[in-house]
Amino acid sequence: MSTWKCAAIDHGVAIFPNGKIGPCCLVSSEYLKPISTIADPNRFADLKTPEDSPPSACHNCVMAESQGDKSYRANFEFLKTNAPGFQFVDIRNSNLCNLKCRTCGPHFSNKWGEEFGYDITIKHQDLDEYLPMLLTDSLNWMYFTGGEPLINHDHWNILEELIATDRAKNVRLLYNTNVTTLKFKDKDIVSIWKKFKKVSINCSIDAAGEQINYIRSDSKWPMIKENFKKLNRLKWQWPLQFSMTVTPTISMLTIWFFADLVKFAKEHKVACLPIILQGPWALALDVIPDSLTAMALEQLDLVESYKWVNPATIERMRKLITENNRTYLFPQAMQDILLLDNIRHERLFDMLPFKQLALSTLHKFDEYK
Repeated sequence: MSTWKCAAIDHGVAIFPNGKIGPCCLVSSEYLKPISTIADPNRFADLKTPEDSPPSACHNCVMAESQGDKSYRANFEFLKTNAPGFQFVDIRNSNLCNLKCRTCGPHFSNKWGEEFGYDITIKHQDLDEYLPMLLTDSLNWMYFTGGEPLINHDHWNILEELIATDRAKNVRLLYNTNVTTLKFKDKDIVSIWKKFKKVSINCSIDAAGEQINYIRSDSKWPMIKENFKKLNRLKWQWPLQFSMTVTPTISMLTIWFFADLVKFAKEHKVACLPIILQGPWALALDVIPDSLTAMALEQLDLVESYKWVNPATIERMRKLITENNRTYLFPQAMQDILLLDNIRHERLFDMLPFKQLALSTLHKFDEYK
């Protein structure tokens, strides 16, 4: 039987902090399996469907392709070889992080759990017994995210093992990192990366300035900027081996600073591939109320004029802002922003264009007294 082709179904695995695995990180959560099934060659057999009927679990790739974007599936199909076993390994086995990003939560950051008094804050899937079947001659692509991968000791151990077994030269690395650090104890990541076939970095930066300190709480913009420039120099030193992009999460918290960030990326000749927030819904673009849509759209007009972001992505943002189907969540968004400002002794609310709207709402309420 012909099948909907995605090389990750047979040759990929993403490992999550809760001990579950999927062929990739985008598969629907209900299709995840226990890590104990990792050695079973038929572990994802339920994703094999007739070619003209992609599995419902893969709706993210189906949607991307329908919109003319390059999908995750296309990436795997491009990189696949004839080798047996795992070719694509996605390591997201820990929620250990050094930040408390406003659009995140305890599932991806233990710092959130600590702040809200969780008994167990660090979720971690041990990898030791699984590494022999993951780190083989078949491997050609590894993705590290988290949490923050550059403070995950498993990440460093894996790289050292690949170097020691002379496999590093055949492996491409991809990262999502908050760019807050490039070192771990006495180890410097740059000297290690030189030994790999290719390194690609997605810089999770949501603003180019002080605002990021509060959007991604515990960030320090001067340090991020310094590390960003170090990485950018590698792009020129190793043009065939190193690449980087700025991948901001665009939400109702960040849209107001989007143009400045795109300008920063363009000035440094670094691609900008924004990610439109999918949750928490109270912070999504379609929560922006009518009185603020013009201001948000002005940011998109300015970004469009820079010609540095995919026009189709800008258009999807514009559609969400214009249709604003979830404005009923705006009071919850303001409440959440102010609550975290109070708990964290931050002032993000003061940097957002919400204050006058909040005051006018209070004034209207006062009229009914």
